[in-house]
Amino acid sequence: MDEASLAVVAKKRMADTVKRRLASLGILRTSMKVFSDDKYVYFPVKRVPNPDELPELITGDALIQEANFDKLVPKPKTLKEAMMGVLDEKLMELVPRSFDIIGNVAILELNEGLRPFAKDIASALKLVHKHVDTVLLKTGPSTGEYRIRPYDVIAGSGNTLTEHREHGCKYRLDVREVFFTPRLSGERLRVASQVRPNECVADMFAGVGPFSITIARMQPSCKIYAFEINPTAYKFLEENIKLNKVEDRVTAIFGDVRHNYRILEKKANRLVMNLPFSADKYLDVAIRLAAPSGAIVHFYGAAQDENAVETVKVNVSSIINSLGFNAKFLWAKELKEVAPRKVVVALDIAISMR
Repeated sequence: MDEASLAVVAKKRMADTVKRRLASLGILRTSMKVFSDDKYVYFPVKRVPNPDELPELITGDALIQEANFDKLVPKPKTLKEAMMGVLDEKLMELVPRSFDIIGNVAILELNEGLRPFAKDIASALKLVHKHVDTVLLKTGPSTGEYRIRPYDVIAGSGNTLTEHREHGCKYRLDVREVFFTPRLSGERLRVASQVRPNECVADMFAGVGPFSITIARMQPSCKIYAFEINPTAYKFLEENIKLNKVEDRVTAIFGDVRHNYRILEKKANRLVMNLPFSADKYLDVAIRLAAPSGAIVHFYGAAQDENAVETVKVNVSSIINSLGFNAKFLWAKELKEVAPRKVVVALDIAISMR
């Protein structure tokens, strides 16, 4: 639909200059679409500029007249905005406020009431995030040793091989084949910022390498050993080490850390244990990896409890004490709810021999 407006009509050779002047004066109407013909460019304006504000009116390079302009439809800024008019008020309350975007792949989790509208919601998401190619719908929880989750493709090409960028690092991965969450982006930066020069770090469940590579990029003098059991994730881990040019700092080790920990050339000053539902079963391995003088452990656990942090701390403390070590908790926080009343917890622990 078009609408009449006052317009500054500029000769094409002066169009860029006139546009800059109108924008700096704050009188360019941004709700209407600028257009042109063979000789002129038509700018919608809120008022007539004075000749001293727009000298082109004096030189004859611009003139004032009325013109009809197409209205610009504002791009929705959120998924909820994009779904306005598609869903009724009750269903609008169920539209997710957050979702994961990994590279050019978006992952949605929808309430059952929204499932019939999944394709509409996926189309809306792509409208808001133009770079997204494939939209996936979660159809079940992460399962198995490799923490793989089932998905349905609800929009786009269905290609789940992507490159994700975070904190100046690049990660190639296949969303269907490996575990990766962008929601730990801040946590990875927090941990990496604590690492001191020349530390030896053991990343016991490295995945495609986000903790290891972030640490290596932020602290080039460190040596990091990255253990990974999923063969596909390990392949991407090796690729990402090269992609980020940290081959001299990060060593990828394939297999279960329980069976491969002796590969370390020296004991670790710092350990990353990002395996929330099983990490406590590897605390005995962490003890064997730790330097005799002690180490910092970044531990991720989970509990189905109203006070998840305390529950995880009690469990971890009990295990570490039973192994003949002391545990001092330096920091603790609930990170995210992964299921109803099931919460992932992050702990920073200083461990030392008794």
